[in-house]
Amino acid sequence: MGKRELTPEEQFLKDGDRSAHWNTVDVHEPVMKALGLEGALTAEEDETLLQTLPPSGEAPKVMRRMETRTGRRQKRMPVKGWAAAVLALVLLGGGYTQFSGKLQQGAEAQSSGEVRQGAGAQYKVLPYQPLPATASGGTLIEKAKEPLKPYIPEAQPGIEYEANQKLSILYNQKYSKGAELMKELLLPGEYATYVITREDEEGEGSMNMYRPPLTFNDYTAYKTSVEEHNAPVLEQPAYLPEGYALDEAIIKPSFLKVPDVQELEGGDERDLGDNFQLSWRVEKAENIDYPYSSLVYKKGEVRVRIGVSRVDDNQNPADPLSWSEHTKMENIEIKGRQAIFSDDSGNKELDLGYKYKLVWSDPGAKVIYSVIAGQENTELTKDELIAIAASMMK
Repeated sequence: MGKRELTPEEQFLKDGDRSAHWNTVDVHEPVMKALGLEGALTAEEDETLLQTLPPSGEAPKVMRRMETRTGRRQKRMPVKGWAAAVLALVLLGGGYTQFSGKLQQGAEAQSSGEVRQGAGAQYKVLPYQPLPATASGGTLIEKAKEPLKPYIPEAQPGIEYEANQKLSILYNQKYSKGAELMKELLLPGEYATYVITREDEEGEGSMNMYRPPLTFNDYTAYKTSVEEHNAPVLEQPAYLPEGYALDEAIIKPSFLKVPDVQELEGGDERDLGDNFQLSWRVEKAENIDYPYSSLVYKKGEVRVRIGVSRVDDNQNPADPLSWSEHTKMENIEIKGRQAIFSDDSGNKELDLGYKYKLVWSDPGAKVIYSVIAGQENTELTKDELIAIAASMMK
């Protein structure tokens, strides 16, 4: 289309594109076609009913009157607002769709030494529904059955309550001591299951697992360790809000089978005092799996965590999503794929570990992805989390 055939508004958009060093796009005919208005204007209207931009360069309040024909009846349709509103309607495809993010390219990307893809993310908001985590469809990502609620102590605790509190504090002290002993007694790279029992108490003790995560400050080292341990891998996102850098990469081990308490009897033991006993067993390599890894990006004291976990068809639910009575959940469609978005920003009573959380799956690969902004001190927005996720989806 030649320049003489463009409306002033369209020419303004094209000039703006060139000023930003972006490639120009001829949008006139696709826009008119999508609106069902191609060829609708008479020659007279096309010549006389245009409103040019004012000298200040501000957007006109009315572009022009357009006419469409349906059957034998004619219907006039006034088109109001700036040209970008029309383009947004067409490009976003109608419905409840939003746009987020910023583009970084050209000189800006080169000056930072890093080339990032466009951070913009078009998405559609849908009602919440569980999502399949595996190709069979039998394993789901869904809300936990019950919301989490803050603990409210008794207004006037009685003698029994105070006694239970003292016992609870004692047990916590022994569990902490047992965990510290595991650090001292085990060699680097060793993992163990251990139980803490009390001689004058009936019943079995509490089974615990010593499995500290593998941590890395370098992405290359993380990638190498992921391959060595057959853990699910995370590629770095193509988009992150300005100022965020990799702070830590984590690989978490797990045990394929947890032994019964009786299996630890007669093994290694240590006296913890106050009639408490610690028993443990070092787990063999064939019983250790690495089903989860994550990347933590940081800006000042603000963090965003990106995680991936492996699932199988026997897990149901695959990922029970924690929520409170203040949590809002909805599905987000990005690039034709659905994710579950949880918004707990209205919760001032209980920290669920997130303010915003976005979870989606790759059923073919049997993995679940998540992007999480913590509740405290986060400055990240919903749109930014969605833009991060969109930049990771292939």
